Amino acid sequence: MPSQLEKLEAHTSHLLDAFIRLRERYAMLEPMLFDPDVPKQWGSGARARGFLTLRHSLFLSCAQDIAKLSLDSDKRTPSIKNLMASLDDSILCQELREKYAIWVIPSVETETDPEIIAAIERMELREKVERRAEFDQILSKAQRDWAALEVEPYLTGFLTIRDKVSAHTEVHLVADKYQFVDVGTLGLKWSDMKQAIETMQSIVEDLGLVIRNAGFAWDMLDAQLVEASKDFWLERESGS
Repeated sequence: MPSQLEKLEAHTSHLLDAFIRLRERYAMLEPMLFDPDVPKQWGSGARARGFLTLRHSLFLSCAQDIAKLSLDSDKRTPSIKNLMASLDDSILCQELREKYAIWVIPSVETETDPEIIAAIERMELREKVERRAEFDQILSKAQRDWAALEVEPYLTGFLTIRDKVSAHTEVHLVADKYQFVDVGTLGLKWSDMKQAIETMQSIVEDLGLVIRNAGFAWDMLDAQLVEASKDFWLERESGS
Protein backbone atom coordinates (compact mmCIF):
# COMPACT_ATOMS: atom_id res chain seq x y z
CA MET A 1 0.00 0.00 0.00
CA PRO A 2 1.42 3.42 -0.92
CA SER A 3 2.62 5.57 1.95
CA GLN A 4 1.13 9.00 2.66
CA LEU A 5 4.15 10.62 1.03
CA GLU A 6 3.89 8.43 -2.08
CA LYS A 7 0.19 9.32 -2.44
CA LEU A 8 1.03 12.99 -2.03
CA GLU A 9 3.73 12.79 -4.69
CA ALA A 10 1.35 10.99 -7.07
CA HIS A 11 -1.39 13.59 -6.55
CA THR A 12 1.11 16.40 -7.15
CA SER A 13 2.19 14.77 -10.40
CA HIS A 14 -1.45 14.32 -11.50
CA LEU A 15 -2.20 17.94 -10.60
CA LEU A 16 0.66 19.07 -12.85
CA ASP A 17 -0.61 16.92 -15.74
CA ALA A 18 -4.16 18.25 -15.36
CA PHE A 19 -2.94 21.83 -15.11
CA ILE A 20 -0.92 21.43 -18.32
CA ARG A 21 -4.09 20.25 -20.09
CA LEU A 22 -5.85 23.36 -18.78
CA ARG A 23 -3.01 25.49 -20.13
CA GLU A 24 -3.35 23.79 -23.53
CA ARG A 25 -7.06 24.57 -23.76
CA TYR A 26 -6.56 28.12 -22.56
CA ALA A 27 -3.86 28.66 -25.18
CA MET A 28 -6.54 28.08 -27.84
CA LEU A 29 -9.03 30.33 -26.02
CA GLU A 30 -6.76 33.28 -25.20
CA PRO A 31 -6.49 34.66 -28.77
CA MET A 32 -10.29 34.56 -29.00
CA LEU A 33 -10.44 36.83 -25.95
CA PHE A 34 -7.48 39.17 -26.33
CA ASP A 35 -6.23 39.16 -29.93
CA PRO A 36 -8.48 41.61 -31.83
CA ASP A 37 -7.55 40.05 -35.17
CA VAL A 38 -8.93 36.62 -34.25
CA PRO A 39 -12.58 37.58 -33.54
CA LYS A 40 -12.42 40.06 -36.40
CA GLN A 41 -11.38 37.32 -38.82
CA TRP A 42 -13.36 34.39 -37.43
CA GLY A 43 -16.13 35.94 -35.32
CA SER A 44 -18.14 37.70 -37.99
CA GLY A 45 -20.33 36.76 -40.91
CA ALA A 46 -21.29 33.15 -41.52
CA ARG A 47 -18.67 31.90 -39.02
CA ALA A 48 -19.84 34.08 -36.13
CA ARG A 49 -22.10 31.49 -34.51
CA GLY A 50 -19.46 28.76 -34.67
CA PHE A 51 -16.84 31.12 -33.25
CA LEU A 52 -19.07 32.12 -30.31
CA THR A 53 -19.98 28.48 -29.64
CA LEU A 54 -16.33 27.44 -29.58
CA ARG A 55 -15.34 30.38 -27.38
CA HIS A 56 -18.19 29.68 -24.96
CA SER A 57 -17.36 25.96 -24.76
CA LEU A 58 -13.64 26.58 -24.18
CA PHE A 59 -14.41 29.19 -21.55
CA LEU A 60 -16.74 26.86 -19.64
CA SER A 61 -14.24 24.00 -19.88
CA CYS A 62 -11.39 26.15 -18.54
CA ALA A 63 -13.60 27.61 -15.81
CA GLN A 64 -14.62 24.12 -14.70
CA ASP A 65 -10.99 22.99 -14.54
CA ILE A 66 -9.91 26.08 -12.60
CA ALA A 67 -12.56 25.38 -9.97
CA LYS A 68 -11.85 21.64 -9.87
CA LEU A 69 -8.06 21.90 -9.70
CA SER A 70 -8.20 24.68 -7.14
CA LEU A 71 -11.10 23.89 -4.82
CA ASP A 72 -12.14 20.25 -5.13
CA SER A 73 -12.19 18.75 -1.63
CA ASP A 74 -12.74 15.11 -2.57
CA LYS A 75 -9.74 13.30 -1.06
CA ARG A 76 -9.34 11.24 -4.22
CA THR A 77 -8.90 14.38 -6.33
CA PRO A 78 -5.52 16.05 -6.84
CA SER A 79 -6.37 19.69 -6.10
CA ILE A 80 -4.43 22.63 -4.74
CA LYS A 81 -6.80 22.79 -1.77
CA ASN A 82 -6.18 19.16 -0.82
CA LEU A 83 -2.41 19.37 -1.25
CA MET A 84 -2.15 22.57 0.76
CA ALA A 85 -4.24 20.99 3.52
CA SER A 86 -1.86 18.00 3.57
CA LEU A 87 1.05 20.37 4.14
CA ASP A 88 -0.54 21.54 7.40
CA ASP A 89 0.73 18.25 8.85
CA SER A 90 3.93 19.28 10.65
CA ILE A 91 5.34 15.73 10.72
CA LEU A 92 4.82 15.29 6.99
CA CYS A 93 6.30 18.73 6.35
CA GLN A 94 9.38 17.83 8.35
CA GLU A 95 9.82 14.67 6.27
CA LEU A 96 9.50 16.69 3.07
CA ARG A 97 11.91 19.33 4.37
CA GLU A 98 14.58 16.74 5.10
CA LYS A 99 14.00 15.08 1.73
CA TYR A 100 14.44 18.46 0.06
CA ALA A 101 17.55 19.23 2.11
CA ILE A 102 19.50 16.19 0.90
CA TRP A 103 18.65 16.70 -2.77
CA VAL A 104 21.76 16.49 -4.99
CA ILE A 105 24.24 16.47 -2.11
CA PRO A 106 27.73 15.22 -3.12
CA SER A 107 28.79 11.80 -1.88
CA VAL A 108 31.85 11.09 0.26
CA GLU A 109 31.83 7.36 -0.43
CA THR A 110 34.62 7.43 -3.01
CA GLU A 111 36.86 9.86 -1.08
CA THR A 112 39.78 8.66 1.06
CA ASP A 113 41.50 11.93 1.99
CA PRO A 114 40.29 12.93 5.51
CA GLU A 115 40.55 16.65 4.72
CA ILE A 116 38.45 16.30 1.57
CA ILE A 117 35.92 14.17 3.46
CA ALA A 118 35.71 16.81 6.20
CA ALA A 119 35.30 19.60 3.62
CA ILE A 120 32.50 17.71 1.84
CA GLU A 121 30.77 17.02 5.14
CA ARG A 122 30.89 20.74 6.00
CA MET A 123 29.51 21.50 2.54
CA GLU A 124 26.72 18.97 3.07
CA LEU A 125 25.80 20.48 6.41
CA ARG A 126 25.83 24.02 5.02
CA GLU A 127 23.76 23.03 1.98
CA LYS A 128 21.26 21.16 4.14
CA VAL A 129 20.73 24.26 6.29
CA GLU A 130 20.37 26.44 3.20
CA ARG A 131 17.98 24.03 1.52
CA ARG A 132 15.82 23.71 4.63
CA ALA A 133 15.50 27.49 4.64
CA GLU A 134 14.77 27.41 0.90
CA PHE A 135 12.06 24.80 1.44
CA ASP A 136 10.41 26.99 4.08
CA GLN A 137 10.52 30.02 1.77
CA ILE A 138 8.92 28.13 -1.12
CA LEU A 139 6.25 26.65 1.14
CA SER A 140 5.47 30.05 2.68
CA LYS A 141 5.11 31.58 -0.77
CA ALA A 142 2.74 28.80 -1.86
CA GLN A 143 0.68 29.28 1.29
CA ARG A 144 0.46 33.05 0.74
CA ASP A 145 -0.50 32.61 -2.92
CA TRP A 146 -3.15 30.04 -2.03
CA ALA A 147 -4.58 32.19 0.78
CA ALA A 148 -4.94 35.06 -1.71
CA LEU A 149 -6.37 32.91 -4.52
CA GLU A 150 -8.85 31.10 -2.28
CA VAL A 151 -10.70 34.33 -1.42
CA GLU A 152 -10.69 35.86 -4.91
CA PRO A 153 -14.29 36.66 -5.93
CA TYR A 154 -13.63 35.33 -9.43
CA LEU A 155 -12.83 31.89 -8.02
CA THR A 156 -16.35 31.77 -6.57
CA GLY A 157 -17.63 32.63 -10.04
CA PHE A 158 -15.69 29.77 -11.61
CA LEU A 159 -16.99 27.44 -8.89
CA THR A 160 -20.55 28.50 -9.70
CA ILE A 161 -19.92 27.71 -13.37
CA ARG A 162 -18.55 24.29 -12.42
CA ASP A 163 -21.41 23.44 -10.04
CA LYS A 164 -24.42 25.05 -11.71
CA VAL A 165 -23.64 25.73 -15.36
CA SER A 166 -21.01 23.40 -16.80
CA ALA A 167 -21.13 20.17 -14.81
CA HIS A 168 -24.86 20.51 -14.05
CA THR A 169 -27.48 22.46 -15.98
CA GLU A 170 -29.19 24.11 -13.03
CA VAL A 171 -32.24 26.34 -13.23
CA HIS A 172 -33.48 28.76 -10.61
CA LEU A 173 -36.69 30.74 -10.04
CA VAL A 174 -36.61 34.35 -11.22
CA ALA A 175 -39.78 36.45 -11.32
CA ASP A 176 -41.97 33.33 -11.21
CA LYS A 177 -40.05 31.73 -14.10
CA TYR A 178 -37.33 29.11 -14.07
CA GLN A 179 -34.21 30.23 -15.90
CA PHE A 180 -30.73 28.86 -16.50
CA VAL A 181 -27.92 30.44 -14.49
CA ASP A 182 -26.64 33.38 -16.55
CA VAL A 183 -22.82 33.39 -16.67
CA GLY A 184 -23.00 37.11 -17.37
CA THR A 185 -24.40 37.75 -13.88
CA LEU A 186 -21.38 36.24 -12.11
CA GLY A 187 -19.24 39.38 -12.40
CA LEU A 188 -16.43 37.62 -14.25
CA LYS A 189 -14.06 39.33 -16.68
CA TRP A 190 -12.01 37.66 -19.41
CA SER A 191 -8.87 38.73 -17.55
CA ASP A 192 -9.99 36.89 -14.39
CA MET A 193 -9.34 33.55 -16.06
CA LYS A 194 -5.85 34.60 -17.12
CA GLN A 195 -5.07 35.84 -13.61
CA ALA A 196 -6.39 32.66 -12.00
CA ILE A 197 -4.26 30.44 -14.25
CA GLU A 198 -1.13 32.51 -13.63
CA THR A 199 -1.58 32.29 -9.85
CA MET A 200 -2.38 28.57 -10.03
CA GLN A 201 0.78 27.96 -12.06
CA SER A 202 2.93 29.57 -9.38
CA ILE A 203 1.34 27.36 -6.72
CA VAL A 204 1.58 24.20 -8.84
CA GLU A 205 5.24 24.93 -9.45
CA ASP A 206 5.96 25.45 -5.74
CA LEU A 207 4.05 22.29 -4.76
CA GLY A 208 6.14 20.32 -7.23
CA LEU A 209 9.31 21.64 -5.62
CA VAL A 210 8.41 21.00 -1.98
CA ILE A 211 6.63 17.66 -2.49
CA ARG A 212 8.43 16.05 -5.44
CA ASN A 213 11.74 17.97 -5.51
CA ALA A 214 10.91 18.53 -9.17
CA GLY A 215 10.74 21.65 -11.24
CA PHE A 216 9.13 22.05 -14.65
CA ALA A 217 10.21 23.73 -17.90
CA TRP A 218 7.45 26.35 -17.95
CA ASP A 219 9.28 28.56 -20.45
CA MET A 220 9.43 25.67 -22.91
CA LEU A 221 5.73 24.91 -22.41
CA ASP A 222 4.87 28.59 -22.93
CA ALA A 223 6.80 28.67 -26.20
CA GLN A 224 5.17 25.44 -27.42
CA LEU A 225 1.65 26.63 -26.61
CA VAL A 226 2.15 30.04 -28.19
CA GLU A 227 3.45 28.35 -31.34
CA ALA A 228 0.58 25.84 -31.39
CA SER A 229 -1.98 28.61 -30.99
CA LYS A 230 -0.44 30.72 -33.74
CA ASP A 231 -0.18 27.75 -36.07
CA PHE A 232 -3.82 26.86 -35.49
CA TRP A 233 -5.26 30.30 -36.18
CA LEU A 234 -2.84 31.21 -38.95
CA GLU A 235 -3.31 27.87 -40.68
CA ARG A 236 -7.08 28.34 -40.68
CA GLU A 237 -6.72 31.89 -41.92
CA SER A 238 -4.33 30.96 -44.74
CA GLY A 239 -6.68 28.20 -45.87
CA SER A 240 -9.74 30.42 -45.98
